[in-house]
Amino acid sequence: MEKLLTISEAAALINVHPETLRRWDREGTLVALKVNDRGDRRYRESDLLEFMNVNPDLIRYGQIVAHGGYSIKWDSQGFLSMPANFGLIARIVAYNDQESFIGFAFAVAGLSLFARTDQKDNLDKLALDKIKEYIDKETLSSEDMYTFEFSNGSFYEKENPEWWHGKYSKSLVPGLRVEASATHPTTTMNKAWRVILYFKSLQGDQWVTNTFGPNNELHEYFVWVDANELGRLGLPNTAKSAEILAIDFGIKRFEETKDENGDRDIARISENNAACVGGKCTKDTLLPDELLS
Repeated sequence: MEKLLTISEAAALINVHPETLRRWDREGTLVALKVNDRGDRRYRESDLLEFMNVNPDLIRYGQIVAHGGYSIKWDSQGFLSMPANFGLIARIVAYNDQESFIGFAFAVAGLSLFARTDQKDNLDKLALDKIKEYIDKETLSSEDMYTFEFSNGSFYEKENPEWWHGKYSKSLVPGLRVEASATHPTTTMNKAWRVILYFKSLQGDQWVTNTFGPNNELHEYFVWVDANELGRLGLPNTAKSAEILAIDFGIKRFEETKDENGDRDIARISENNAACVGGKCTKDTLLPDELLS
């Protein structure tokens, strides 16, 4: 009778995390045998070997890569076609005992680079190498999201790109971040933009919006962006670009709350409006009326 492997032994054989096997079992991808009253999972070695031969990509993208104290895991089956877009995208996450996760997304425009049969493998390696590079910098924070675009044989970071539809946010300090939301043009001609910023702190496993202001009654910070400011910075006149400028201001505003001991606190922010116009972003200011209607 063929020996049955435990879930740990099976995971080691095909080089994936035990949690991946549990997920595949729940999804019906690789169903485990259930033994004893507890329903412990067991696997036949012959079944695993056959599964590896039939599903090489599934095995490959189910593997965990360890680097610098982090576990790196594919969140997609490699590079996949972008919905309604001529290009490819891959999602990868990294995590350790301290961080819930850090997200990475990689985009490649067009399919011409796949004329070479080895290009797909090369993209996978380039993406993983870029994540290792960022881990080595030791500047990652919980739930940060990094986005990259492929150009001239390498991946380069691209802030808040049009192809990424997740929330745009940045870490201020560990456990505190600023997030852009509800971005809209203020005129029909997109002459200016309104971005709402939220300062959020990590409480347990949830990001909770913080309050600020003289009576601690404010929770939204409005940043008004003149479209001319985006052009001056070489950015396209889009909501995504307005969010980049607004988040940058939010980070600087947080730094301005530093006291004589070097401590920063968003509770010291007394206003909830700022305008980016005329070459600078100024707190407690609105845009000219012609840019607001």
